[in-house]
Amino acid sequence: MKVILAVTLGDVPMEKTEAEQKFEEYRKYLHQEAIRLASHIKLYQRLHELRAERLDEMNIAPAFFQVVVDALFSTIVLWTHKMFDEKSERGLTNFLIFGEYNRKIFKLEELQRRKNYPDDHWMLKDRKPITLETINDDRELIRKLEALPSFKLRRDKFHAHFDKEYFFDRKKLAEEAPLRQSDLTQVVEAMKNIINGYSADYDGNLYALEPINVTDVNYLLDRLYSHKKRHC
Repeated sequence: MKVILAVTLGDVPMEKTEAEQKFEEYRKYLHQEAIRLASHIKLYQRLHELRAERLDEMNIAPAFFQVVVDALFSTIVLWTHKMFDEKSERGLTNFLIFGEYNRKIFKLEELQRRKNYPDDHWMLKDRKPITLETINDDRELIRKLEALPSFKLRRDKFHAHFDKEYFFDRKKLAEEAPLRQSDLTQVVEAMKNIINGYSADYDGNLYALEPINVTDVNYLLDRLYSHKKRHC
């Protein structure tokens, strides 16, 4: 296999193969898009949680909050479809195809070589390598996401294109493509499990998708509450 990049780990030179460089590039950008989607989902969920206790504050600027919620939801539908659709050229399904045809870069001895781990390192203990069976298990994990048909229908018939059947009957869209908050949480968990599963076997790196600043919106609503009290 063609060698295209060389790096150094301590005093031990390491050469990256074309497949290794491709994986690192794929992981980098897929992780970026997963964070984008997870951030939109978490903020969308947070705003819904706050409606019950902070509705008065939100109604100080109802246009702003409604537009934000609508924009978040539209992005969630579009990005979830791109990340999980079987025909997506750069989503999770394609990522698993890449993993299937490049399984050797995930071998335990390759992880040990990259990290310069001793034979008794805890990361190597009882670790099972990625196989075609585990890759197919991840494909099944995607297929078992019950909400994916709802995301696809909403994307195809409304958010990406206006289908006359649903354009004039929004209730029909909601009934035929229901989405729950738990469906959004499952999307985030599936992305995290798949990306981290291959990343851990490649070089031991794990990634958090949950944004740490999603509660920033609380400070905004606190300011609106204080403003409301002063002017009542």
